[in-house]
Amino acid sequence: MNSEAAGKPRYLNTSLAKALRVWELFDGERAELSLSEIASALGSRPGSVYPIVYTLQTFGYLERDPDTKRFRLGLKFLALANHILSSLDIREKAKPVLKELARKLQVNAHLAVLYEDEVLYLDREEAAPSVVLPSVIGRRVPPHCTALGKVLLAYDPQAAARITGGDKLPKLTRNTITDAQGLQRELAKVRRVGYALDDEEFHEGNFCVAAPVRNYRGTVVAAISVSLPKTRLDHEPQDRFVKEVISGAEAVSRAMGYDGT
Repeated sequence: MNSEAAGKPRYLNTSLAKALRVWELFDGERAELSLSEIASALGSRPGSVYPIVYTLQTFGYLERDPDTKRFRLGLKFLALANHILSSLDIREKAKPVLKELARKLQVNAHLAVLYEDEVLYLDREEAAPSVVLPSVIGRRVPPHCTALGKVLLAYDPQAAARITGGDKLPKLTRNTITDAQGLQRELAKVRRVGYALDDEEFHEGNFCVAAPVRNYRGTVVAAISVSLPKTRLDHEPQDRFVKEVISGAEAVSRAMGYDGT
């Protein structure tokens, strides 16, 4: 709930708020939930939650498996998400650059933004299906262990402060940065060199390079990246991927109206 809504409780529709909370329970880690699980997560009784769940199902926002009786997000969300994505100017501007990066380097190329202190993937072009990282449009991942996330945090001091001000950062691989000071040093380096690396920090065997995308004001609003098997660096120079990603990010930035000043 945002601060504006929290500050005006008399305008808050409690039934709608509970329906929104039901949607948010399906966060990717929990693809399907029973009515009892939904009620338990909301701190309510199944009988009081059922009318909300039934209404969401009727309008296509939830689907119910006839065999397991468990609920999952409905295709209505996919249709609405497609409308949102198609209206995003940055996605349209980045698409040809991602395609060229994927084709030229034979990699997977991504576009992402920072949303609620997580990396949110907006687009992906594939040219290396052997890369094991299954990132897809709409997926959200931690920022501290991804090249995209490091770039986005490096230019968002408030988000960086929230990430580094909490508990020890989750360790996903043996290379993941888990201490706040280490991440702060990494973000300072990103600002200095203009790009970020993920050297098997999110997924073992995977290597990523990311660079910032700026709007016409010069504000970093997104990042693009390429991901590839780490073994490719045994016979291809890392600098090649870095230069191409930086060049691609600059091209998207120019398309967004950034003149480099």
